[in-house]
Amino acid sequence: MKKRVFAGAAALLMATAMMAQGGKFVMKGTIKNADGEKIYLSYGRAEKAVLDSAVVKKGKFVFKGVMDHPYSNGLLYMGKLEGPASEAKYVHFSLEPTKMTAEIDANEFKKAVIHGGKTQEEENALEASMAADLQKMQELNDAYNEAEGAERETIKAQMEPYSKRMAEARENFIKTHPDSYLSPQYLRYAMSRMNYQELKSIYNGFSDNVKKYGDCQDIVKEINALERVQTGKVAPDFTANDIHGKPFTMSSLKGHVVIIDFWASWCKPCRQSNPHMLELYKKYRAKGLEMVYVSDNDSRPEAWRKAVADDKLTGDGFHHVLRGMKWDRSKGAEGIDHSNDISNQYAIHYLPTKYLIDQQGRIVCKIDEGEDEKLERELERLLGKAEYPFTIKGTVAKAEGKTVMLTYGNREDIKTATTVVKDGAFTFSGVLDNPYASGQIILGEWNRMRGGDACQLALEEGTFTVETVTGKIADAVIKGGKAQDDLNAYNAEIKPIMEPMMALDKQYGNAKTDKQREAISKKMEPFSTKYKQFVHQYMMTHPDSYISAQNLMMEMGDMSYDELKKVYGGFSERVRLYGNTKEIEEELTALGNIQPGAVAPDFTANDINGQSFTFSSLKGKVVILDFWASWCVPCRKSNPHMKALYEKYHDKGLDMVYVSDDDNSEGAWKKAVEKDGLVGEGFHHVLRGLKHTAQGFDKTNDISMKYAIHYLPTKYLIDREGKIVCKINEGEDEKLDQMLAELLK
Repeated sequence: MKKRVFAGAAALLMATAMMAQGGKFVMKGTIKNADGEKIYLSYGRAEKAVLDSAVVKKGKFVFKGVMDHPYSNGLLYMGKLEGPASEAKYVHFSLEPTKMTAEIDANEFKKAVIHGGKTQEEENALEASMAADLQKMQELNDAYNEAEGAERETIKAQMEPYSKRMAEARENFIKTHPDSYLSPQYLRYAMSRMNYQELKSIYNGFSDNVKKYGDCQDIVKEINALERVQTGKVAPDFTANDIHGKPFTMSSLKGHVVIIDFWASWCKPCRQSNPHMLELYKKYRAKGLEMVYVSDNDSRPEAWRKAVADDKLTGDGFHHVLRGMKWDRSKGAEGIDHSNDISNQYAIHYLPTKYLIDQQGRIVCKIDEGEDEKLERELERLLGKAEYPFTIKGTVAKAEGKTVMLTYGNREDIKTATTVVKDGAFTFSGVLDNPYASGQIILGEWNRMRGGDACQLALEEGTFTVETVTGKIADAVIKGGKAQDDLNAYNAEIKPIMEPMMALDKQYGNAKTDKQREAISKKMEPFSTKYKQFVHQYMMTHPDSYISAQNLMMEMGDMSYDELKKVYGGFSERVRLYGNTKEIEEELTALGNIQPGAVAPDFTANDINGQSFTFSSLKGKVVILDFWASWCVPCRKSNPHMKALYEKYHDKGLDMVYVSDDDNSEGAWKKAVEKDGLVGEGFHHVLRGLKHTAQGFDKTNDISMKYAIHYLPTKYLIDREGKIVCKINEGEDEKLDQMLAELLK
C-alpha cells in the first residue's frame, strides 16, 4: 500500500513538472470582420518556430497543440507582416499549456484581448496598470509619424516621461517576478540600459524553469559580451578591412593608449563629439594616442567616407573600420549575420559609445555620451599632462646685465619671458602645450620698427644651448632638438640667397627716387626667383620639417587649390598637427569652397547705407563680386571698366557687389565709392568685416577670408544659380568680358 501511494505521488509530481514545462494547449477565439479568412499562430525562436493556421468560421477559430514548454513570444496574425508596422495585423501574447481565449476585431487587431495562462494574465495586469501611459504614447507616436522637422523633436521630448514610467514599471516587474516567463521578455528590452553587475544579478535570480524555458539566449549573450568589456579585461580583438581596404587588427596597437569610438555618419551626437576627439588627438598624439573608429555604416559606406573626410578624422593615428554586421533585408530578422560584428563584441547599444584602452591592451573604462571630463581625466592619468618642458641655457660675452627676452608661440598666443645676463649666462625654462613652437631670443632693446639683436629658435621638449662670443645674440650657435637642427641647416643653405637680398632691400629703403627703387627692384628679381625656387624645393623635399609649414603659410597665397593641397598633403603628420598649420587648413577649406561650380559662400553684412545685405539674395542675377579698397591703386584703376560693364549689362541682369578692405577707414571708403561713381540700384557695398582686437584679429565675419583673398583687386564671377564661374585676377579684364558676354547673351 505504501508502495502504491509513493508511486502515485511520484506520478503526480512528474505530471506537475511536465505541465510546468510543456503539454497540451487550446486557444479558442472569436474574431469580427474576418469570416473565411486565415489566421496564423506562431511561437518559438526563428530557427525552430512553430507555425499553424486556421480558417475563421462564423467569427470563430481554434488552435490546438502540444508544446515542449511555455513561450512568451506567441504571435497571432492575419495577412502578411511586411510593410509599415502600423498597417500589419498582429498581436503578441504568451502561450502556455492551458486553455486560452482571444477576442479580436480584424479592423483593430492590435487591441485583441487574450486570457488564459499565468504569464498572459501577468501581462494583462501590467498593461492595465500602464493603460493611461500606453494610450498617451500611442497618441504621441501617431502625431510624431505625421510631424516634420523641429516639431518631431518637440513630440519626442513629450514622450519621454511616459516612456520612462513604462520602462520603470517593466523593470520593477522583472525584479519582483523572477518566476515569470514574461520577465526575460521584458529584460531583453531593458538590458541595454543595465550594467554588467545589475543584469547578471537579475538573471541569476530567475528560477531554473525561467532560465531554461524563458527564451533567455539573448540575455546570456549580453552578459557574456558585457563580461568581456569589464574594466581590466583585455579588449576583444578583431580584424577588419580599414577605410583604405587594408586589414587592420585591433591588437596591433598594443603599446599605445587607444580610444575606440563606436559611431555613425547619421548619428548627430557622434558628429558633435568629433571636434573634441580631434582636440584630444592633437593634444595627446605625440604621447602615443591612437584612435579606432568603428562605424555603423555597413549599408552606407559612401556616407561613412564622406563623414570621415568632412570631420577631418584623418592622420596616421586614425583607424577606420565598419562594424561588420551583414543584413539580407529580404529575410528580415533571420537575415542578420553578427558573426563579424565588432559592436556585438563590445556590447554596443547606443551611439556614440567609447572605450579607453591602456598600453597593455586592457579596458580602462567605458565612456558614454556626455562623459568628456571622465575621458580627459583618464587620458591624463595614462599619458600624463599634455605638456612638453624645455630649458634654455645661454652663454653670451660682453653683455653683462643686459635684458634677454624669450618669445614663442603663434600670432594668436604669443608667450614672453625675460631675464638678465649674469656672469655671462642666462637661463629660461618653461612648458609648451604643443610639441613645437617657433620662438626668438632678443638681447637688449627691441623696437618694433627698427628691430634689434635677435635669433630664431625652434622650441621642442628638451634642453637647448645658446652660445655667442661676439656679444651679439644674432651670431649665436643654438643646439637642441630635431627642429633646431633643421632650422640651422636651412639658414645655412639659404644664406647665399638671403644676404644679397637683404642688402638690396636696405638699399631700396634708402633710395630717394622712383627710378632708383625701380633699378634696385630689377636687381632683386633673380634673387627673388631663386628664393621662391629654393623654398618650394625645400617644402617638397622636407615634409617632416616645421620650416616647410612656415614657408607654405607665406607662399600659399600664390598657389592654386590643387597645388596647395598636394604640398600640404605631403607633410608628415607631426608637421600637420604641430607645425602651426591652422591658417593653411583654413586656406584649404576656403579654396575648396570657391572652386568653379561651387555655390558662392554666403554672407550677411550691413551695406554702405547701414541696411542688412545678404549675398544669396541676388540669386537669379549674374554677379561680379569685387574685393577692393579705397587705398588700392590697381583697384581704383579698374573701377571705370567695372562701371562700364555695369551700364552695359545691368538691364540684362548684372549686379555688382563690392567688398572693401576699409574697416578702419569708413570715411575714405564712402568717399571713394562716390568719387568713382559706383552707385545705382545694382551696386551693393559692404566692408570685409575684419576686426582688430587687443588679442589680434577677429576673423569671425571676415568675408575676404571666406574667399581666400590675398591680393587686391580680386574678383569672382557668379552665375544666376549662385555658383562660381571663375576668379578674375588683376589684368584679366578680357577674360571677364568674354565670360560676361557668354552668361548674358
